[in-house]
Amino acid sequence: MLKRCHWVTAGSLAPELVDYHDKEYCRPVHDEKKALEYLCMEIFQSGLSWQTVLKKRAALAEDFEGYDLAKVAAFGVDDIERLMADSRIIRNRRKIEAVVHNFRIVEGWHSVGQSFIDYLWSFTEGKVVDIGPEPGEKLPAETTLSKTVSKELKAEGFSFTGPVVVESLLQAVGIHNGHNQDCAWHDLMDK
Repeated sequence: MLKRCHWVTAGSLAPELVDYHDKEYCRPVHDEKKALEYLCMEIFQSGLSWQTVLKKRAALAEDFEGYDLAKVAAFGVDDIERLMADSRIIRNRRKIEAVVHNFRIVEGWHSVGQSFIDYLWSFTEGKVVDIGPEPGEKLPAETTLSKTVSKELKAEGFSFTGPVVVESLLQAVGIHNGHNQDCAWHDLMDK
């Protein structure tokens, strides 16, 4: 049997966690829409389990218009209330408003030719950084890089992008390879 990261195998092997780990976690992403999806999901995950967010993933994608930047950036009060009434998602007004707010900032970047995903990768000059823990060690909740990126995002006006949320985002888009050193997927991530 293939060895997976401890966070996947610590409890029962939840299918959504296994699927995410095996097919997405720490795989380098250069697609803007995918990066925006992960930004949204990481904001909603704040204070909750990743498994909870994965279970609500399809509803989040539907409610946030497939992460269409222009559509989400144009959301108004009625859209916020519509999302607050949808029991299929995590109904946290601050998180919903943060996603819309952050998408508006990214839309402004697009108007001057800058993308969110390229911005994130610029911090490592396009290189994957291995932060995977050794057996028995824990994956750090935040790193020097996530603190730096968080500070820069906040200076740009982003909200709900503290160092822990940003660290999870860096792993989601593959900038940080967080796979345990003994995980079967660890050495696949920089290919």
